[in-house]
Amino acid sequence: MLFLLSSLLALSVKASVVDCAVGKSLYTINRLAFYPDPPIPNQNATLELDFTAPDQPVINSGTVVYATTYNFIPLTPSTEDLCKDTICPIVPGFHTQSSSMPPPQGLSGTVIIKTNWYDDNKNVILCYSVTLKV
Repeated sequence: MLFLLSSLLALSVKASVVDCAVGKSLYTINRLAFYPDPPIPNQNATLELDFTAPDQPVINSGTVVYATTYNFIPLTPSTEDLCKDTICPIVPGFHTQSSSMPPPQGLSGTVIIKTNWYDDNKNVILCYSVTLKV
């Protein structure tokens, strides 16, 4: 799903990115960015996430839930293994994660992607939402 997010970012003229956990996540998002912004046709778009993990707990596994709407119509959410796109265990400290993909063609309208990371106890590790007008 990180691939989908990166691909959709490549279509956007501009995007808004917010921390949707509103202070209720275990981790702190320091920066969430994509570049180039605006994207350049036929070049990869990169999504980069910087976050800080607290001293406890160390996360050994979990899930990521991607909830996407296209033109305000909800699509079926997808759930993936947290450690598929992230190196586990996630130890305390500062982390940077990025993904780059070429842009797809043919979408227009508004895309909202809400990404939630959960530990095995269903605690929110982090949450961010990206709104794109493509």
